[in-house]
Amino acid sequence: MNHKSPWPSNPRSLREWQLARLRSHLRTTVLPFSAHYGAQFRREGIDPAQLRTPDDLRRIPFTTKNDFLPGVRGADPVRDFILQPDRAVLTRRPATIVRALLRGKQAVADGFEREFRPLLLTSTTGRSAEPVPFLYTAHARLYKDCGATREMRMLNLFPFAPHLAFWIAHYGGVEFGVFVLGTGGGKVMGTDGNLRLIRKIKPDAIMGMPTFLYHLLTELAHEGCVLPNLRKIVLGGEKAPLGMRNKLRALSRDLGAERVDVLRTYGFTEAKLAWVECPFEEDAGSAGYHIHPDLALIEIVDPKTGEPRGEGEPGEIVCTPLDARGSVVVRYRTGDCTDGGLFHEPCPYCGARVFAQLGNSRPSARQAQRHARRFQPARARARQRGAREHLAARDSEKARRSARPRRTGAARLQVRRR
Repeated sequence: MNHKSPWPSNPRSLREWQLARLRSHLRTTVLPFSAHYGAQFRREGIDPAQLRTPDDLRRIPFTTKNDFLPGVRGADPVRDFILQPDRAVLTRRPATIVRALLRGKQAVADGFEREFRPLLLTSTTGRSAEPVPFLYTAHARLYKDCGATREMRMLNLFPFAPHLAFWIAHYGGVEFGVFVLGTGGGKVMGTDGNLRLIRKIKPDAIMGMPTFLYHLLTELAHEGCVLPNLRKIVLGGEKAPLGMRNKLRALSRDLGAERVDVLRTYGFTEAKLAWVECPFEEDAGSAGYHIHPDLALIEIVDPKTGEPRGEGEPGEIVCTPLDARGSVVVRYRTGDCTDGGLFHEPCPYCGARVFAQLGNSRPSARQAQRHARRFQPARARARQRGAREHLAARDSEKARRSARPRRTGAARLQVRRR
């Protein structure tokens, strides 16, 4: 499949295109209405017009989790990151006056109401710090690019909570126009309730946390259930190593689904975004997470010094949403590192000329000691093959020790369950 992107394909031209979007977003939306960044840019003497090259981004201080913690008793820094539009500023803008003349004052007022009024709140999980709430407006664009079609039936098995995963799956389905049924996960309906819905719906796609999905698919396989329609398993909320993904593929085959894409996602509440792997051939290996350049500007920096890293080099992920409302961050240090770095390549599977693809991400506390080389599909496939060969050798040794003949991957899973 060959996709034509609505943005420039040349990496240099594309970075300039992103910087132009950033300048406009800061000038018209963020700085006039964000207490935090308005004060910060005045204090640092930063003019958005000065942001012409990637090096100019260094003028903007990083935003970190610590910026959301109250430094003064009674202060509310979280509120300072919420855009609070000034009616007087909006009504004086020439574009507003033109729209009012063409559409009427009430239509313009309704448009600003839709754009800026907070409608949804999610929060960080609080694993590394106090949970931080983030507000969304109807302007937020939440979706997953995992090869879905509107004819599919999807089950959202993420836990029902004010966290990103459940709501991005829900609103992504609403925007895309596909049938999505949310169960709320195990704590809401329990294992039996989720199993009943899976048997009844016979979904084309299932989204959820890897360990919970593994538990459910194992139960269904024991029952002899058949899910021939299953085509996509989308994972989020926790790590999904290669071994777990292979187990989910094997269980899917046990359930009568011959060709299932098992795809990981990467997202975080502060950006109100999530990215997903492009569907790929099982033996070829993942091409990384697709990044949509109209939604976010991604940087990779040295986790110790904050200096920018080169293409394909490992480092910490820094994100600046380019069209956000509600709670907004700029140059947010995620605390997550990527082994594969950021690279500018057309996707080897879907052909999309994406601006960047993000290699495997992980917590920065376990930074890789090796220096990642520039991405090449052949090397990525070789790494995947090496991992599979290691797993196969380990399973073979276990089978030999138990004096049982070696079996296929699906059969080995059945042996382990006993």
